[in-house]
Amino acid sequence: MNPQHSMPEHLRVMSAMIRDLRAAGNVLTDEQQILAMLRSLPDKTWDHFKLTMTHNEMVKTFNDLKCHLELEAERQDAMRGNESEDGDIIDCIDIHKQPAFDHPALRNHTIQMTPSYNPQTERTTTTMETSTKGRGGSSVTVTSQLWQRSGSCPEGTIPIRRIQKKELLKASSVKEYGRKKPSQKFNHLDEDIDSYLQLENHSLAILLTEGYSYSGAKGDIKVWNPFVETDDEYSTSRVSLKNGPYMSYEAIESGWAVNPGVYGDRSTRLFVYWTTDSSKTTGCFDLTCPGFVQTSNEVALGAAIYPISTSTGLPYQITTYIFQDPNTSNWWVQFGEKTNIGYWPPDLFTLLRYHAITVQWGGEVCSSKTGIHPHTATGMGSGNFPDYVFGNSGYVKRMRVRQTILDLRFPEWVDTYTDEYKCYDAFYLGDYVEDPEFYYGGPELKQELTTLANSSVGLKASLSSFVLCLKLSLHSMYPNGLTSGVVGVDSKSGHKLLEVERKLDRLNKHAVKSIHSEDGDIIDCVDIYNQPAFDHPALRNHTIQMTASYYPTMERTSTTMKASTKGKRGSSLNVTSQLWQRSGSCPEGTIPIRRIQKQDLLKANSLKEYGRKKPRFSQRFQHLGDNIDSFLQQENHSVAILIAQGFSYLGAQGDIKVDNPFVESDDYSTSQVSLKNGNYMYYEAVESGWAVNPRVYGDRTTRLFVYWTVDSSNTTGCFDLTCPGFVQTSNKVALGAAVYPISTSGGLPYQITVYIYKDTNTNNWWVQYNGINIGYWPPDLFGALRYHAESVEWGGEVYSSKIGTHPHTATAMGNGQFPNWDDYGCISGCVKRMRVRENSLDLRFPEFVNAYADEYRCYDVFYVEDYVEDPEFYYGGPGKSLWCP
Repeated sequence: MNPQHSMPEHLRVMSAMIRDLRAAGNVLTDEQQILAMLRSLPDKTWDHFKLTMTHNEMVKTFNDLKCHLELEAERQDAMRGNESEDGDIIDCIDIHKQPAFDHPALRNHTIQMTPSYNPQTERTTTTMETSTKGRGGSSVTVTSQLWQRSGSCPEGTIPIRRIQKKELLKASSVKEYGRKKPSQKFNHLDEDIDSYLQLENHSLAILLTEGYSYSGAKGDIKVWNPFVETDDEYSTSRVSLKNGPYMSYEAIESGWAVNPGVYGDRSTRLFVYWTTDSSKTTGCFDLTCPGFVQTSNEVALGAAIYPISTSTGLPYQITTYIFQDPNTSNWWVQFGEKTNIGYWPPDLFTLLRYHAITVQWGGEVCSSKTGIHPHTATGMGSGNFPDYVFGNSGYVKRMRVRQTILDLRFPEWVDTYTDEYKCYDAFYLGDYVEDPEFYYGGPELKQELTTLANSSVGLKASLSSFVLCLKLSLHSMYPNGLTSGVVGVDSKSGHKLLEVERKLDRLNKHAVKSIHSEDGDIIDCVDIYNQPAFDHPALRNHTIQMTASYYPTMERTSTTMKASTKGKRGSSLNVTSQLWQRSGSCPEGTIPIRRIQKQDLLKANSLKEYGRKKPRFSQRFQHLGDNIDSFLQQENHSVAILIAQGFSYLGAQGDIKVDNPFVESDDYSTSQVSLKNGNYMYYEAVESGWAVNPRVYGDRTTRLFVYWTVDSSNTTGCFDLTCPGFVQTSNKVALGAAVYPISTSGGLPYQITVYIYKDTNTNNWWVQYNGINIGYWPPDLFGALRYHAESVEWGGEVYSSKIGTHPHTATAMGNGQFPNWDDYGCISGCVKRMRVRENSLDLRFPEFVNAYADEYRCYDVFYVEDYVEDPEFYYGGPGKSLWCP
């Protein structure tokens, strides 16, 4: 709205007079001259002035208004744009009219002009005197921006790089302009032994840290101008903070980029970026979409950085620091050591509203030609492989993180990662330097790759000759084969056997005592402080909580639970134990761990994925809706469950009948209690119950299990202790050991009671089995589940590649019968005494439940709440049958 329209009459008259005087070149500063000018106005107007103010007030108002109008004129001149030497036009926009406020969450946002504390006052745990010095004292020069040589923006405005029509015309989609290409799972994963690509079209070479809650990250990034092959590719070097599941994360980042698809050329430019769903539908570079609130009038996002490093010239760097304001939760971006550019408000995020769980430093290349032949020629860093001798590659120095306190420190744990080490590599230098350094990058010229490939031919031939000689030597020493079973050292099977041996060494810890169970299992009694959990980077310094901070069996319940060992008409429901317990016990200070055998690992499709459920994929099941009798939501998985949702859950319990269903070789069948949080396809979950899983356990015995994941099993989580994570405290229960006895059709019914609950003092998620606390998942493993669960499920799950197909798998759920009961109890699979814990310590039946089955002709559900003392849930089915061909 034009401010002149809301001015009083006398101020409008003054404004018009001032403009006329300025146009005539008259400054008019003398008080008497001002009064004389006002007296020359029409009598009616002059009378109005005299009635409303004194002579002194008239003069003061006149001068104040003149200053205001002059400032407005300066702003209007500035808003016409400063043309930079490189052709960019930088518009100075009123800070209150910036694009951020077009975001629906920021319509009533109040700008925070500066952080609520000065980040320069943060202490550091190692010296930071190297801010402008490289190794050996060589000068490292900090860059600025090219447009600043052509002008500046006045206070109250922000500089915004003007987007040209030609830049939008180059975009594949105007709707997606400014957004990164979404991250999809790479279809050819693991087909190339030289590639570890996890995401299609993206290749990384990074240093990462995780395992803690991060509220800030910083780094000095050397500035280069790598070659970018086509307009739809880009190369970035940045600092990034993330939270959320691997395939649907929230992220904020800042650094430099060469991105012709967004900026229209191949200049090196300063950028910020954000997303809340791994760039599927949200987020963008700079201010190309609403979100980032800029406060600085000195730095233009997307503007060219100048000067940049060259192989024979001076090294130049930018210092990027992203930090969360502890009072407002805004995520600020600092450029250099003093300039706060602006911030992302917490209203944009869900998980990042609280903290990040991962920090990354390094490079990223986006191209449709990553992971294929021919590969893209787009370079990363300087376009050279890591060069820690002369620094003639991409590098990041002075890497720091901020955790729960305001100290900036080097992270306690870091690791390098590269998707394609033959194209873009990474090198971490931690020794013999004052401060750790990270080098990364890869070549921009196809000729270099060709030369590298040709030079590797001779090396490969030499290695082949060496392997042949080694094989002949071993054969002469061991004519009947190696006792370790590693025969044919140059074969893939030999390589896998070596990997199996290494993994067994990691999984099977040194035993204080071993117990041989009747069923063939070996139970090792392992020192509680030597258990696999502490191999997880987040748990390296974890202090074991030996017992829960309160006794959960003392919780009140909103309905009677005296039917704990009674079924209908008083029939006994017997609680099971574990078979190995008949052969011995583990002493105090140890925990029982089922020993993993070599044949268990050899049966696995992938050692890396051993113990993990098959992922449920990032895309909806492609046959969804093809069969009117199927409601399959996820490929290869079929569930029959009772579900509670709509509240925040801190615990769930159930009495699960124990059966031994038929399971085909590559399948599994489970019955469990599960708690989840996160979106449907990328959730976090903890669960426990019984399973028949020949792929993990090597047989078809019914076994006790726990399971966890933070990304719906795409890359994290596992059964029992087959990966670091679950901290066991009990010396009485062995995870993965056989449950005994089990129910039979003509015999007694047997059950296990499973209770998963959160200790509200430590946030650990405890698992209780038949009244015994087995152990817990620490909150450090999770993002959303650190706080609560959003849904609870009781029931069965079948995994098979033949779910939703013809012929269907014959793997059964429950005991293999459709839901059925009689006056004496369960005939099929069933769960009784279902309880949830919400914000209080009360255990109660949930206020809302719903029964659901993916394939009701194969595995069905039935919920009974009438005519029974306590609601009951029946589920199961045979899989392949007359109704499920």
